[in-house]
Amino acid sequence: MKKSVIYFILILVLIGGIAGYIITRNKGEEDGKTPDATQTQEEKKPTGKKEDKKPSKDVGKKPESGDFTGFSSKTQEVGTLVEDEKFTLESIVDTERTGYHEFAFNLRGSSEPRAVARYDASSNVIKIEISNVEKDNSGIPYQGERSVKKEGISRLYRNVSGAQEKSFYDIGLSQSTTFKLDLTSKDGEDGVWVVLLYVKYPGEKEVSENLGSSEFSKTDQSISGVGVDKDASVNSYAYSASGGIFKLAFDVSATGDNPIPMASAKYNESGDLVLTFESLKIDRGNKSLNGASLPLGITLSTSRDGEQSVYTFSNLGKKDEFKLSANLGPNQVIIEIK
Repeated sequence: MKKSVIYFILILVLIGGIAGYIITRNKGEEDGKTPDATQTQEEKKPTGKKEDKKPSKDVGKKPESGDFTGFSSKTQEVGTLVEDEKFTLESIVDTERTGYHEFAFNLRGSSEPRAVARYDASSNVIKIEISNVEKDNSGIPYQGERSVKKEGISRLYRNVSGAQEKSFYDIGLSQSTTFKLDLTSKDGEDGVWVVLLYVKYPGEKEVSENLGSSEFSKTDQSISGVGVDKDASVNSYAYSASGGIFKLAFDVSATGDNPIPMASAKYNESGDLVLTFESLKIDRGNKSLNGASLPLGITLSTSRDGEQSVYTFSNLGKKDEFKLSANLGPNQVIIEIK
């Protein structure tokens, strides 16, 4: 009897020990001591979201061939004007694309730059203005240009303006067209911005106008343009000097196919160089340039009699060579003296 009781007690102890082990093991699994395979798989499952990474602002999708969605001839703006922010224009890259030409203005600055592009029908150009540019490393001097000559886009011209810390460029056209302005930043490169101007090729246009001289000389020169009957006008001007050559460019316009006014230049008996516009409806340069002291020691006097405007350049050397020429897109009459 006593042995039976002892065996019974031992069996109870053994059963209690086994039950305690099972309970302890299950509790450890619930506390996470044994990994749950299903939960681990869910943690590794892709969610489609990139964590702790800002959206890329790299160069956006370029226009597809034949798709000009977003192109127009209306004024377009990108970016934000921050008064105290300054930029360096590091380079301008122009690239032929299918159906359009791409102009990339590469800038460096801590915030996004502001740019405006508009079509100027009187000059037949797309004008682009980039604000707060304190340094321009494009390699194109004032009144200088980069030749494009591709399907009606003639040149990239660097304009002169009285506004400081702005870069002004003109895209010369054979005729009106549409364009699209965009702004991007380069992913992974802080402070690097690209202003993108896409210009649809307008197509070539036959030019039969006399655009003046192509070489410097001391002989009489002329441009057989149009007159007041076509509203021929001088709208603005800009001058500069580089490499010993003085350059005065008049932005001009007229109605009809030829936007260039008639003009001539020759030396008078006193050794002064006289530029004459025979027939202008408006001349916005004549009065303001009268008496101006120009680079290289040149002085200028002007007069206006009816439709005729006269510009007389004095204090030249012994009949310095000069060149009278015209551009289309931008529409200009240019006189250069060296």
